[in-house]
Order: sequence, then structure tokens, then C-alpha cells
Amino acid sequence: MKSKFGIFGIAGRAVLVVALAGLALACSRQKLSFDDLRQRYMDQATGGASVDLTDSIILKRFAAQDEGVQKEWETMNKAADRTYLWNDRSCIDDSLSPWRPTSVTTPIGRLAHMAQAYATPASKFYKNDSLKKDVIDGMEWMYANKYSPEHPAYGNWWDWIIGMPYSMNRIIASLYDELTPEQRAKYIEAIDFYAPGVEYEGAATGANKVWQCYSMIVRGILAQDEAKIKMGVDGLGTEFKYVDTGDGFYEDGSFVQHGWIPYTGGYGNGMLADLTTISSLLHGSQWQLPEQYSDMLGSWVENAYLPLVYKGAFMDMARGREITRVTDHSTGRSILMSAYKVAKIAKPEVRDRVMGIVKYNILADTLCDFVATAVPTELIPEVRAFLADSTIAAVDPAPYYKQFAMMDREVFAAPRFALGLALSSSRIQNYETLDSENKGAWHTGDGMTYIYNGDLAQYGDDYWYTVNRYRLPGITVDAQQTHKVQNYEFGKGVLYVDGYKSPHAWVGGASLADCGMAGMWFKDELSTLEAKKSWLMAGEEVVALGAGINSSDNRTIETIVDTRKLSPGKPYSVLVEGREVLAACGETAPVVASWAYLQGPDASYSVGYYFPDKAPVKLLRETRKGRSIEVTKYGDEAERVRDYVSVWFDHGKNPKNATYCYVLLPGATAEQTRAYAEKNSVTVLANTPQAQAATIPGVGVTGVNFWEAGQVPALQGDAGQGTISSSAPASVIVRSKGGELEVGVSDPTQLQKEPVTVGLPMSVSAVSVGNPDVEVVSMSPLTLKVKVDGGMGRTRVVKFKQ
Repeated sequence: MKSKFGIFGIAGRAVLVVALAGLALACSRQKLSFDDLRQRYMDQATGGASVDLTDSIILKRFAAQDEGVQKEWETMNKAADRTYLWNDRSCIDDSLSPWRPTSVTTPIGRLAHMAQAYATPASKFYKNDSLKKDVIDGMEWMYANKYSPEHPAYGNWWDWIIGMPYSMNRIIASLYDELTPEQRAKYIEAIDFYAPGVEYEGAATGANKVWQCYSMIVRGILAQDEAKIKMGVDGLGTEFKYVDTGDGFYEDGSFVQHGWIPYTGGYGNGMLADLTTISSLLHGSQWQLPEQYSDMLGSWVENAYLPLVYKGAFMDMARGREITRVTDHSTGRSILMSAYKVAKIAKPEVRDRVMGIVKYNILADTLCDFVATAVPTELIPEVRAFLADSTIAAVDPAPYYKQFAMMDREVFAAPRFALGLALSSSRIQNYETLDSENKGAWHTGDGMTYIYNGDLAQYGDDYWYTVNRYRLPGITVDAQQTHKVQNYEFGKGVLYVDGYKSPHAWVGGASLADCGMAGMWFKDELSTLEAKKSWLMAGEEVVALGAGINSSDNRTIETIVDTRKLSPGKPYSVLVEGREVLAACGETAPVVASWAYLQGPDASYSVGYYFPDKAPVKLLRETRKGRSIEVTKYGDEAERVRDYVSVWFDHGKNPKNATYCYVLLPGATAEQTRAYAEKNSVTVLANTPQAQAATIPGVGVTGVNFWEAGQVPALQGDAGQGTISSSAPASVIVRSKGGELEVGVSDPTQLQKEPVTVGLPMSVSAVSVGNPDVEVVSMSPLTLKVKVDGGMGRTRVVKFKQ
């Protein structure tokens, strides 16, 4: 099938005709003056002189900015003999956050806010001489007492190399004509002292590198120094490439930062935002980014970012520790805005695809006003016109399946829902806790399943402050172990934390355009618990299998089928085979049933559960409380209260080769769930420590995870009853539909050097779409020899006529 995405490993197609006036910038280069570029930089920051002062959103935005500046100005210490600029703790000393030089970073940041207000035509402080004087006096005090070549850097490198230079650039640009040449020169000299280049040791990769380059480019514009601009532009070359280890973008769309953390929606968000800003800032100038950079930005947007966006939310599983800082929809809106800006200067076929998907996500996100919360002031009229233009169709990209093998993440987007699967391995860390953020995230990379449906606020409405961290959906967990809530601070020599990585490499799977088979050989961080876990995702269902569940710590082991936060103020009920249970908070005894159902206000909020083995399950409805300050330094003491429903298998203490099997049916009605269970709509072919396999006959898809060489029984094939076999550990997915057979094979271990031979009990007549890494050894029964060496976990797909 075809996808609306251009480079998901399947053919894309242009679906839009973009007719937005001014959408594409001129491609010709011209020699722009430093003053021209400085004015463009300030227009990006302030909205420029042509901003519409009758626009209610713009008026509200600048009123909020002015309110903050008013407070900062009023509380500023203006005494001639002052020893500080503000008397709150973060400005007087650095004790609030060990190793953070907040007494330097915070005052400079506040002076930047005030300076920008002075330079903003729509601000009530525009060209306010008193404000100007106080900002310049404040800068002189900072230079004399805190920030100059006479004051060595200390504490966290980020503040000196990235944070402070950003604020200093904004101050100098905003007050450029008000500062003396000597003042401009010494402030730029101070920035140079702390951040002389773009290659800070240990942090010159990914977003950190891009931030350094952007800062240097702006510094070059302000200093009227071509060499600095060139240093910044040339420095980007190390990031406009694909990597095969460590930080950066991988060819499969994965983005890793801090060595082992999936961070597309964290550092990757900031990186994309700055790259698009740099591109816009320099576009058409003599320093315009090379065309291949713009092409790669388009590829990243399509292949790395948009597959992780669902109705405006960017999936938490690729946001690192930022899940406790900002919501998924806040990140999603930022990325959609960046994607829009990339599309404006992309090739027509990329532009059309991206614009359609961006528009769909903006319109589908009903939680807030995109224009009011995400669009830069200068682009508000343009984006409004884009959203109102009926000739630009909003395009839902589903259905699709996207495998991010190099960051252990899987996305399954079905018509009614999307599911994100967060795994970890010997290559990818299971979570990051750092700088007083994301505390208690111990199991977020242990096979957590994120269901995205009509409840758009499921993960953004205090979820991480109130959820039971030992009952995250999808995980198999030592329910009684105790983790210490640890925190790691940035400090001398601390750039990030080398945390827990599993000893097992078998993590990943095989995928086709809109379905996939994933697996994880799980080993718990603090206990003896191990398990083989698999997921077959196709059609409108997710089949979950568990085997080889072993533990010897004399503590209870659980597999969490699901934990859902109940949207406040909306009606919910819990059904077991049609009978309502848990009308109020409480826990059921083990229930033997073939299906259960969480019924929300409508089917889009609801989830069906099918249990093929009728194994006993437990259900819980509870009210949970929490405070954001308990998990992030950006939180507060206010108590949050949310209701949850959990469904799980209790494997007991010290299980030996325990198993589980369940099917998730998000978006199904109760009647559809009942009918699905009565029809036995899934066939489990194997669920052992050696192999896990299932077939969904309704969509003709079979998935097999071979944890070792072996074979599993297959449904009747046209070459006779037989088996599916593999000569080595592998993941295999097969679809038979309409006279065509598709087969996908991968090596999730990413370690094997020799080809993998896969046998299937069916016959084919011809190869319709070949693959250079797949040799057809036999057509009846079908036997394939698949080269996996160097494949980095990707799926080799071949198609046949039956």
C-alpha cells in the first residue's frame, strides 16, 4: 500500500497543491549586509514593525510579555552600590541548583527579556529610555562583577557555552544602536572568552552542536565578522549527516542524544527549531545553507519527526526526561511549526506531503489554539491563511507502521488509534533521570505501550505526576521492588549519565508498510526478572505475547495489560464479559474471562481487551495523588488528583517460565470486543522462550520472533501443512492478501554476520518486488536467504505473486 509519508521505506505521493502566497522563499542568493541580517534576526524575535496591532492573539501575547518585563523591571535592584541585580535566591547565589551558575544565567536572561521589550514595536516598553538605561547599567554591572574575561566559568558548561550566549546575543541585538561600539565589542569579547568556538569538548554533537553554531552565527552578524558566521555554518556540517553510533540522526529516522537516549522530541525538537530558524535567517544571503542541508531537513521531518506525532501530540517515548517538563502537545506544536517552516523551502513534492500532514495534526489537536500558542508573531497571518485555504487538504497519514530500530521505538498507526512501543536494549538506555528531572522513570523503557486515541490529554494532563510507576501499561515488572529516587546533577565532567542498559541485544522487529512484529528480551535492572515479550500489530489490533517469565527474588511479578487515566469529568465504566465491575474505586479478585472493556464517553476514549487463554486477570479502579515537584525541578507543591483503571496478570512469586497473551482493541465498541472474542480472531502459533508467533486471519498477517534458531507451526499453507523456520535469531512478518505475498525479515540483535535462512510453507509463482539482500532459494516451499550483516536492524522486504 501507499503511505502519505514520503520516506517511510515506502513510496510517497504528492497529494496537495500548495497555493499559499509567499510560501516559498526565493532561492537566489544575494549579498546581504550585516545590518540586513541583524534586522531579520530581530524581526524573528519581535514580529517586526508591520505586526498587526488589532490582532487579539498578538495583543494578548505582547501583554503577557510586558507583564513579565514589568515585574522584572520593578524588582530590579537599581542602587548605585548594589551587590546583586535581583534579590531572589537564583540571582544572589547558586545554591538553588548545585553546579548551576544561576546567579549569572538568570540575571542575563532577565536583562535579555527587558532589552527585547525595548526593541519590540508592539510592546508598551518600545523605545523606553528609562528601561534602556537600566538594562545597559545592569549589563555594565554584570560585566564588572560576573560575566567578563576576568571571571572564570564554573559549574555547568551548558550555561556558559549555550544559555548565556543566547541571552547575550539578544541583548546586543536589541540595543545595538544604543550601545557604544566599545560596549558591543567588550560584550562580544566576553562571549568569545567563554564560548570561543562550536566544538565544546564532549558536547559537540546533535542539538548541543546546533545550538553552539546558531549562537556563533548570530554573534558573527552582531560583530560584523564573516569568519564567525562561516564558523557557525561550517560547524553544522558535522550534524547534517547520518550516524551509525552515538548522537545524531540515523537513516531509519532514529535520533539519539546523550549517547543512548531517544530524544527526537527533546533535544531533537530544539535542534529542528534552531535549524529552521538558521535556515530562515540566512536564506537568500551569501551564507545561505547548502541545498543538500535543506533536502536533509525535509527528510528528517518526514522520516524522524512526523511519524511520532498523533493529532498534535509528540509521543512521550521519544522525549527523554522532558516528559515531566512540558506536555506532549506542547512539543508537538513546536515540531509542527518547525515542519511547516521546513516545508516552505522544500522541494514541491516534499512540501505538499508535509503541509498536508501538518495541517491534519493542527486541526485534529482540539486542546488549544495552535496559532495562539505555537506560531511566531511574524508568521501569524501566513499560518492563518494556510489553515483557511481549502485548496490545501489535511491528510491523515494513518495507517502506517514505523520502526526506529536504532532507538528501540516502534509506532503503529491504525485508523482508530496509534500505539507507541518503548523498548530498551544493550544499545539503548531504559530511561534518563538527570538535572532533577524525570525522577522515578524506572520502567518507561521496559516495553511500555502508549495508546493514543480520542483522549488527547491522556499523557499530558498530570499523567507523569500521578501514575503508578510500577503499573505502566505493557511492562512486566517486579511489583514489590523498591527503587531509590535518584537524581544526577550537571556538574564538572557530568554531561549526561551512563545509566542501565540491558545485557540483551535482541530488541527490535520486522515491519511492512502498515503492520509490524516487535520483540524485547527483557532483563530487569534491579532483580532477577527476565522475560521474552512480543507484539504483533496489524489492522486495528495489537497482540501481546509473553514467555520465559522467570524470577527468583520471592516477590510478586506482574504484567500490566493496561493502565488508563480517566479524563476528569467524563463518564467511564469497566465491563467484564458485558457485566459492569468497579463502579467505584476498588480492586477485583482474579477474574477468568475472555474479554473486558474500559468504556469511556465514546468509543474513541474506550479500549477493548481480549484474553485468548482466559487466564485470570485483576482489575483496579483508583484515585491517585501526586505533586509535580516530586518528579521535576520545574514542578510545584500543588497536589494533583487523577483516577485510573489498571488491568494486569499476576504471575505470583518466583514464576518459572510463566506466560501471558492478550489483545488490545483501542477504539472498538463493547459489542465489537465481544464479537472479536467469540470469533477467536487471533491464533497463537507459539509462545515459548524459543519463539513467539501469532496470526491475525482477518488481515492475513503472521508475525514470528525467533529468539534462537528453530521453527514454529504454521496455519495451513498452499504448500501443505508445515512450519515457519529460521536458521538464526530473527524477526519475520508475513502478509498474504489478494494474490500477493509480502515477507519481511530482520536481525533485531544487529550482531549477526551470516545470512539468515527463512522457510515458509507456501508457494509463489514470481518475484514482484525484489530486494538485493534477499536470495530466493526455493519458490515451493518458499525459502529465503537474507543478508542481515550491517543492516542496523532494518527489515528486508520482498514481494511475490502467489
